[in-house]
Amino acid sequence: MNKIYGIQYLRAFAALSVVALHAGKRVEADLPAPLYDVLSLGHGGVDLFFVISGFIMWSISQTKETDPAGFLVRRLIRVAPPYWIATLCFVLMSVVIGASWVELSGPHIVKSLAFVPHFNATEPTRIWPVLVPGWTLNYEMFFYMLFAATLLVGGSARFVVLTGLLLALVALGYAATPVDAIAITYTSPLLLEFLGGVVGARIWQSAPGGLLRNGLLIAMAAVAFLVLGPQVDPTDYWSRTIGFGGPGILLVSGVAGLAGRVPRLAVLERLGDASYAIYLFHLFVVLPMQVVWVALPGLHGPVAAIGFVLVVLGLSALLGNALYLYMERPLQIGLFNLLLHRNRRAQVVSR
Repeated sequence: MNKIYGIQYLRAFAALSVVALHAGKRVEADLPAPLYDVLSLGHGGVDLFFVISGFIMWSISQTKETDPAGFLVRRLIRVAPPYWIATLCFVLMSVVIGASWVELSGPHIVKSLAFVPHFNATEPTRIWPVLVPGWTLNYEMFFYMLFAATLLVGGSARFVVLTGLLLALVALGYAATPVDAIAITYTSPLLLEFLGGVVGARIWQSAPGGLLRNGLLIAMAAVAFLVLGPQVDPTDYWSRTIGFGGPGILLVSGVAGLAGRVPRLAVLERLGDASYAIYLFHLFVVLPMQVVWVALPGLHGPVAAIGFVLVVLGLSALLGNALYLYMERPLQIGLFNLLLHRNRRAQVVSR
């Protein structure tokens, strides 16, 4: 699938909103309350990622080969190596600095690397891997497995089967209220956000609409987000599916429909390319910056706190871009050629 620039820009926005959220948490006491409330809406960046993922997976399945094994290998190449590197770096950093607030164990690390949902050793009530932002990848990988299975089904039946699977899993979770980490994750209402992205892709492909309709969808997304977003409890996945996922579906659908009208902006395009690296590695900026912040109490205040957030955003973007260029993309190209016997860079999958 060719790049849809608007979707690229949304990827950048989603990643940076999560960075801003985590930066804001470190200086919460000094930020103006209204600004902190706005930054807290960055939780919705994760939900936007899920919608975008559903949109892209459906779109590429309509234009590229649909072999389930090949699809999964491409997804694994795209997602796993950078995550494994980030996780192992985080483990190493925690050991070197003697981080007492991080509890590590062999099973915890192995399950994290294998995308197995489990309760966190440090926060026993949360289903988090060692590298906390990686919790979203447990959902991504499960969705990829379900999606790959539906590639065995031809024609329009694929959408029906995928929709039925996702709705059945969510209904099962709602009815059974599971307590096991894997069951909670694999029956979560967050799966509906991926489905919303799939629906958005189908509508875009069959009836992309014009400026009026898509502009209206974007306006509706903004209003819904501003009204519902502040009411969302991020730990309640039904709450965030409605308050963040719903507006995200409208936003992605509207932006995709304006594909031919959105110009190419090199900086935003590059940030979109680097969004995964920004998301995975931003804690390696946030945590050292937090140490600096704590060590300089004389500088604390609203202006310095705002500056802290801006600096973290800038450094995270720079780090993510460098890692995309010199680690993530070379890994993709090398592994793609090695595992799938392709020699053209242009065929490396883009997320």
